[in-house]
Amino acid sequence: MAINKKAKVIVSPDAISGKFYSKRRFLHSITTEWPEIPQERLLEIEHSGSIGDDIFIIAHIPQIHPMPEGNQHLFVQDAHGQYIQDDFRHELALYTDGLLFTGCAHSGLENILAACPLPVNTVVGGFHLLDNHESEAKLSELSYRLADAYPQTQFYTSHCTGDAVFAILQSVMGNKIHPFSCGTTINNMTDNIRLVSITPDDKEQFILDNQRAFKYGAQTMFGMRDDRMEEGEEVISRKTIERSMNGEHAETYRIICDGNVVGGLILQIDQQHAKGELEILFVNPEAHSKGIGQAAWKAVEAMHPEIRVWETITPYFEKRNIHFYVNRLGFHVVEFWNKFYHGPSVPEDIEENWSEDDEMFVFRKVIESV
Repeated sequence: MAINKKAKVIVSPDAISGKFYSKRRFLHSITTEWPEIPQERLLEIEHSGSIGDDIFIIAHIPQIHPMPEGNQHLFVQDAHGQYIQDDFRHELALYTDGLLFTGCAHSGLENILAACPLPVNTVVGGFHLLDNHESEAKLSELSYRLADAYPQTQFYTSHCTGDAVFAILQSVMGNKIHPFSCGTTINNMTDNIRLVSITPDDKEQFILDNQRAFKYGAQTMFGMRDDRMEEGEEVISRKTIERSMNGEHAETYRIICDGNVVGGLILQIDQQHAKGELEILFVNPEAHSKGIGQAAWKAVEAMHPEIRVWETITPYFEKRNIHFYVNRLGFHVVEFWNKFYHGPSVPEDIEENWSEDDEMFVFRKVIESV
């Protein structure tokens, strides 16, 4: 803080006002002395919520799962000067884009995970599981619960997770848990994303996966509503998907991650005019919030460096997609199709089925010349 004079400091007001103590051999203060900084730099968090830029802060973590045994040594001084067991109401956790940062996790790793309302791909932090405090039986039970409840999540821990504790956790969790230290590089799963041209045998499953992904998005927003469906209770019809796949300049790919199919996309490439259209991009619902869509798009741009202008469309209600295209991929909204305007660029099959309630955004991304 002596070096950085302007960054916001995210903190619980209970951390600023509290007097904290540790008692091992003797009672001693571990209270942080706050430096003199302008009040406007302090972003005091009293309730869980987003603070913008895809950063979510978790506060007042409910203690519904077992707490770490090491907490028995930690106290806070109350208004009457008495030393009482610290309840860690001052502890915060941070979430961004699939990553959950636990800090020291005095509130308990399971409690922090349970308090996070968003999909967690990776957990990083201390777990406050000290050697000679936690029993081997309890650690094994914790390991099995984490492996069962979070089968797609990777755990990275250091600091207040003991070496003996780590060995017990790893004996159950295997390659789902890793140690880290200063300088450790964590390779995101999206480093292993590949685009593979679709095969004739996979065409039917591609269509079904596409429909399932689109329906999931609509149901998440609206529930089951007939006026959001094209045909056969599908948000996107087979006709629409096949029209895209059969386009004169169409390229259809599966998105592969670590050998597993996790989504798909369809491009229309106009080499003559250096223009491309992203007609369809979907990620399987169980693979959401892991950076797969963004990694797939990077692979598209790398595959077609000759394309200078990209366009795509998405319904107005798909907030996840709008956020993805604008904030993640760098597209801009250039048109809004609605009952007052749906110009000549609307695809023929969409025009045929247009109703006055239909509303869609057109996005464009211009690749600047190097």
